[in-house]
Amino acid sequence: MIVAFVLAAASWSDAGPNDKVALRPAADAAIVGIGIAGWVVPELLKQHFAPARCNLCDGDDNSGLPGTGSPGSLNGVDAFFHDQLSGWLVSRKTADTVSSIWAFALLPAGAIAGALSATGPHASDGAGLRAVVIVAESAAVSSVLVQAVKFAAARKRPFVRYGHGEESGAYDVNDRDSHAGYPSGHTSFATSLGVSVAMTATLEESPAAPWLWGAAAAMSVTTATLRMMAEKHYFTDVATGAALGAACGVVIPLLHKRGNALSVSAQTSAPMVGFAGAF
Repeated sequence: MIVAFVLAAASWSDAGPNDKVALRPAADAAIVGIGIAGWVVPELLKQHFAPARCNLCDGDDNSGLPGTGSPGSLNGVDAFFHDQLSGWLVSRKTADTVSSIWAFALLPAGAIAGALSATGPHASDGAGLRAVVIVAESAAVSSVLVQAVKFAAARKRPFVRYGHGEESGAYDVNDRDSHAGYPSGHTSFATSLGVSVAMTATLEESPAAPWLWGAAAAMSVTTATLRMMAEKHYFTDVATGAALGAACGVVIPLLHKRGNALSVSAQTSAPMVGFAGAF
C-alpha cells in the first residue's frame, strides 16, 4: 500500500507524450510489493517452511560433514565446474562474502545509477526514476520465482554433496538452506538487474544501451563464478538463475513499452473521460 501511494502521488510516475516506456502505478506497486514479500518472507521463515530433506540429492542423502561426501550421481558438467572453480583464487568463505556484497550492494547501486542516467533522447522529467521502478520490478519478480523453485527442487548444495560442510556458520549442514541450491538466487538477482537496465535503455533508444548489455553480461558471469567458487552452487544452478533473471529482465520492461498489448492510455475532454487500449 505504501509503494502504491508513493507511485500514485509522485509527479514523476507519469510519462510524457514522447517517452518510450510508461508506468502503471497501481499494477507496478502491487507487483513490486508482492515480489518483495514473496522473496523476504520465505527467506525469513526458511527454517520452518523449507523441505527438511533434499529432493534433488544427486546421490545418497549424506550428512555433508567431512568424510561423508562424494560426487554421487552428479552430472559431468556440474562435477567439472565444481572441481575447477571451488575454492579457486580465494577461499570459499571469502568468495561467499564477496558474492553477497557484489550482488546485493554494489550491483543494485550500479543498476540504479545506470537506470537514472541512460534514459534516451525522448525521455521526459522523471524518466530515470520510472526506469528504476521497472528495474526493481524485474528484480522482485525474478526473486519470488527463484524462491518458489528453490523450495520445490530442494537441491543439495555442493558443499553438502562433497562432504565439505560444517555444523555452524555459512556452511552449516543443519541449516535448511543447505539444500536450497537450485537455482542461484544471487545470479538471478544480478542478471535481472543488469538485463532490465539494458532492456529499458534499449526501449528508450539510449546510446548507452550496447554498453549496458555488456555490463549486464559481466554482472551475471561474475556473480555466477563467485557462487561456484564459494561452493554454494553448481553450474546448472547458476545457469538456471541467469535464465530466470534474464527472462524477467526482458519481459518486465517490454510490458512497460508504449503501445504493447497491455498498454492503456487515457485522454480527457470535459465532461467526458475516454480510455483507449491496444490489445
